[in-house]
Amino acid sequence: MHSVSLDGTPGPPQSRTAMPPPALHPSRAYALLMVSLCASFGLGASCRRPAPTAAAAVPQSASIRLYFLADLDGYLEPCGCQARPLGGIDRVASLIERERAAHPNSLLVATGNLFYEHPTLEAQMVFQERARAEALGPILERLQLAAWAPGPSDYALGGEGFQAAARTVRAPALVANAAGREGSTVRVVGGVRVGLVGVSDFATSEGARPAGAPETTDPVAATRTAVASLRGRADVVVVLASVPRRVARTIAGEVAGVDFVIAARESSASPPPPERIGNAHLLTAIDQGKGLGAVDLFVRGDGPFHDASDASASAERSRLDERLRSLASRIAAWERDPAVDRAAVAAQRARLQEMTAQRAALDRRPAPTAGRAFEARSFEISPDVPRAPAVQAQIGSYFRAINERNRVAYASLRPPPPAPGAPSYVGVAACRACHAEAYDVWQRTPHGHAYQTLEDASKNFNLSCVGCHVTGYRQPGGSEVVQNTGLRDVQCEVCHGPGSAHIDAATDAARRATIRRDAPADVCAGCHTPEHSDHFDYGTYRPRILGPGHGQPMPGGDAAAPPSDAMRP
Repeated sequence: MHSVSLDGTPGPPQSRTAMPPPALHPSRAYALLMVSLCASFGLGASCRRPAPTAAAAVPQSASIRLYFLADLDGYLEPCGCQARPLGGIDRVASLIERERAAHPNSLLVATGNLFYEHPTLEAQMVFQERARAEALGPILERLQLAAWAPGPSDYALGGEGFQAAARTVRAPALVANAAGREGSTVRVVGGVRVGLVGVSDFATSEGARPAGAPETTDPVAATRTAVASLRGRADVVVVLASVPRRVARTIAGEVAGVDFVIAARESSASPPPPERIGNAHLLTAIDQGKGLGAVDLFVRGDGPFHDASDASASAERSRLDERLRSLASRIAAWERDPAVDRAAVAAQRARLQEMTAQRAALDRRPAPTAGRAFEARSFEISPDVPRAPAVQAQIGSYFRAINERNRVAYASLRPPPPAPGAPSYVGVAACRACHAEAYDVWQRTPHGHAYQTLEDASKNFNLSCVGCHVTGYRQPGGSEVVQNTGLRDVQCEVCHGPGSAHIDAATDAARRATIRRDAPADVCAGCHTPEHSDHFDYGTYRPRILGPGHGQPMPGGDAAAPPSDAMRP
């Protein structure tokens, strides 16, 4: 006989054994048990999934709304190479300005890397990245940024570079755990005093601290001291935590007086629902401006905030549904097994009944009308969100100015020469002479027009973009930012390697030995990264660039293809 533990898991087998009857599918077992339980305990319609309601919403206007960005990374707009690019500070601006019509009492805060994405920069990138930070600052000022907690990458240009970027906004950079830095501030919005505390950890992923970044102390202890200083001066306390998530959770759980902790360094595609830790709630947003977090605060009296968020209620229902399905399936199996103790099964049925009632109560939960409550949400910054015209114009001015500056600054920069005896890049025109069919296939693919997409966006001399839209970028005998005539677009030699030795070879055997016949996945992955090509899959995308004479037989068989065709895999 099997024993059954109180948590619903089968215990060790006892002496009796029996062959169980045929298994019932878990989903059907769950459905039958739930119908039985609902009928037995009078839960009726409450066991059915209700139509969407506003049960989790608070039925009155919020006192204030708090918007928040996490790890913006200096992004003005997303890479346009994605299938559905998310982000764009012009879209964020449009959304905030639209929402402020309905929520005029609002604040915008930020945590994590705000102006720069990487803690170190190549020398050639310094001017372009500094100019981007200078373009971003006035936009954040337009959005009325109230405060921010910097990240390690904000010191990419050292202490002076940090100060230069910080001066582009009036919002204070709060670092309570750094000596001599402002650690907290109070903003009054709609009659509500909002205390803002910032803490940072400037260690990079390699563990080093960027040059110019201040030394920091224990962020938990510093938060405790800063929050204590706000006692009696703030109705709501929000911590901007530019620290690892585990530290942000510790702050939420161990520092008394904290209402909300807004965490940076969240890399998931969608933000998790609010997490209650002690009396505080942990919130975050999608990085790089792909999402904008918002929390409506209903400030009524004292005490902890109650979570009235739809996302939290939905997550709670999903968790309980999964537990119900699992337990119901196990009970169904135990009831078919005569070797299982009946009393233990009855105890688990009682437990299932209690959980079912809890689940039904979630659907009937009334919206709070008294006490302090909040409703958190995440706005996805999708291509459907319109752009704010004035901000869009500012972004366009930045890209055009950088393009022209780089065109002049790098006009004489040339790629390194090939080593003696090593091949160089010859360009698609040379390939076409023998591989006309392959050329025709290539020209019909996005690779054949990659450079034009940059020209249309005034980014063809942008250091962040050009390398993946030309051939042989900064390779020996290849191309450079400006010096790329004949090597524009993603040509044959990106996949097959530099072709001068292939052209000079005297025999078919030598020609085949001097060219890469197929491109391995890592060649494609150099540019088709998750950031720039979100749906890329080598096995799926590779066939899309093939065609007759280019990796596929010519009509009528291979004999129609050039005999030295090295394009076939």
